[in-house]
Amino acid sequence: MGTADDCAPIPCRRSSFMITGFKKWIQYILFDKKTTISYNPELLTSISDLLLQAKRYRHDPSLPLKDTTFVIFDTETTGFHPYAGDELLSIGAVLIKNGEINEEKVFHEWINPYRAVPSQVAEITKVKEEDLQDAPPALVVIHKFLQYIEGHYLVAHCADFDLNFINIQLKRYVRSKLTNPTIDTMSLSYHLHPSQKLHNLDYLLGLYHVPIKNRHHALGDAKMTAELFLKFIDRLERRGITTMRGLDNYIKSMHILHNHSSL
Repeated sequence: MGTADDCAPIPCRRSSFMITGFKKWIQYILFDKKTTISYNPELLTSISDLLLQAKRYRHDPSLPLKDTTFVIFDTETTGFHPYAGDELLSIGAVLIKNGEINEEKVFHEWINPYRAVPSQVAEITKVKEEDLQDAPPALVVIHKFLQYIEGHYLVAHCADFDLNFINIQLKRYVRSKLTNPTIDTMSLSYHLHPSQKLHNLDYLLGLYHVPIKNRHHALGDAKMTAELFLKFIDRLERRGITTMRGLDNYIKSMHILHNHSSL
């Protein structure tokens, strides 16, 4: 979502955030109308196959960071609580290959949430009704996204937020989830800047002089996060961390690399 970079609330807001989510969950379970989508069995089989292929993907941990392929992605959503009825609105992603953003191979798809978009979300994301009314449902777009990411490393700012929205769809329909190793740039920022109080995307973009373009748009945010991540790589290399093995050793104890598969 547009404000997903605040997905890890500071302690004084955490209880309020959890209470809001619980109330929304109760409302969703007891009163809200549920939308059940019937997907083509061939689509579900293809998704399961793609997830299995990604799980079997083997990475070379000795590969230099600048030679590693990363997929930087972002989502827009109707809210913060996927288990309380909030839905995906879009997924955007870019590839980093050979230390550069591949501007010619980007990913962006709108998603029909089959529910009203809150006015505050529409205002922040600038999403229009016509963007969504003819858009495919979530799992159709997730299928395309899986084809795009293959088994590559994923990178996102506040990654758990985006992963939760994707994985709830995968668990619901194919009883599986993404297993690509994922780097969270917000958590990485905490480690690179331990004395810094702010680690939200807007602050970090300003800190690293990344121009802000198309903020709160999934593809726009993915591109800016990619530029930020490249600057993080430069900073890591100045510290002598030049390979994925080095990065893994550097951050594993900090739980930054959500390594669901073998490196």
